[in-house]
Amino acid sequence: MNKLITGLAAAGIIFAVTPSPATAAGSSCPPGGSGYVLWDVNTEPYAADNAVDEQGNADGWVCAQPKKIVLDENGNPFQIYNFIDNRVAS
Repeated sequence: MNKLITGLAAAGIIFAVTPSPATAAGSSCPPGGSGYVLWDVNTEPYAADNAVDEQGNADGWVCAQPKKIVLDENGNPFQIYNFIDNRVAS
């Protein structure tokens, strides 16, 4: 029983000190089931993410929500995203 309690306490401490990607960037995306994820604007081949970040807080991160998949001129699938700046209004 003591081993179980000690193990649970240690696990709680480990999770408490492990930063999440959103915390590391200093801002966040909409919560819950919104479908938005934190996105590095250096990800290729998109340019819209850079434009959204420049108009926002210019920290190198935005929030991306996958919308639909279309075919490019060669018939290859291409994911379309909706980008918003990664600051959530309080």
